[in-house]
Amino acid sequence: MIVRRAVVVAVLGLTTTVALLLGACGSDETQIRIFAASSLQDVLPELLDAYADRLDDRPTFVTQYGGSQALATQIELGAEVDLFLVANLEQMTRIEAAGRVERSTVFAANRLVIVVPDDSPMASVEDLAKPGVRIAIGAPDVPVGALTRAALDGLNPELAAAILANVATEDPNVRVALSRVELGEVDAAFVYRTDLAAAMHVRSIELPAELDVSTNEYVGAVIAEARPGADALLDFLGSDEAQAMLARAGFEAAR
Repeated sequence: MIVRRAVVVAVLGLTTTVALLLGACGSDETQIRIFAASSLQDVLPELLDAYADRLDDRPTFVTQYGGSQALATQIELGAEVDLFLVANLEQMTRIEAAGRVERSTVFAANRLVIVVPDDSPMASVEDLAKPGVRIAIGAPDVPVGALTRAALDGLNPELAAAILANVATEDPNVRVALSRVELGEVDAAFVYRTDLAAAMHVRSIELPAELDVSTNEYVGAVIAEARPGADALLDFLGSDEAQAMLARAGFEAAR
C-alpha cells in the first residue's frame, strides 16, 4: 500500500493554520468566513461573485477548502467561521451536536464516478477488480470515502472484495484522490463527477445504474454567532440563479 501519512498531516496542518488565521482576522462586518468541502472549490468562487454582485455593500470572503471531516473538527474546536458548506450530513451532525449550528439546509448533490486516465483500457467497475490495478479512494471518515464504501456494498460481495483488495491509498479529500490518477500514481480513483471539470487527461466510468447510493448531499450551515451576511448567502445557494450555476458545474439538485 502506498504510504501517504505525510499528505494527511500536511492537509490537516494547513486546515489548522488557516483556522487560526481566520480567528485573527479583523472585525470587518462585511467579511464572510467560509469553510467548504474540497469538491466545491471550482464552483464556489463563481457563486460568491454572483451573490456579491447583488449587493450595494459588496462583502469580502475568506474561504478555506478541505476535507469535510477535518473542517468539521476545526469548527468543533471553536474556529471562527460564519458558513460551513459540507459534503455530507454526518459531518453536519457532528457540529450540530456540539451546539455550533444556527440553521442548516441541503443545497445540492453530487454523483460518485470512477476516474481513469484517458488512455486506460478500463471501461467498467468490474475492471477495477483485475489483479495489479491500483485504486485511490477517500478515507473512511471523508464523505467521498464513505460514499464509495456504500456504493461498493451494493455490488456483488466477491467483486467488492476484489476492488477493495486493490486499494493502494486512502486519501484525506477527493482532490488528493483525483491527483493520484493525474500523476499516474494509481490506475483509478473514486471521485465526484464535478471534479472532472478541473482534471486533465482523464475520463470517467459511470457506476452501475442500480446503485442508488451513488450521490452525496451537500449541506450549508450558518454557524452560531456568525457575522451578518451568512444567512443571506445560504439562502442564495438555494435560489434559481445559484442552482443553475451548480447544475452547469455538474451538481445535481438536492433530493
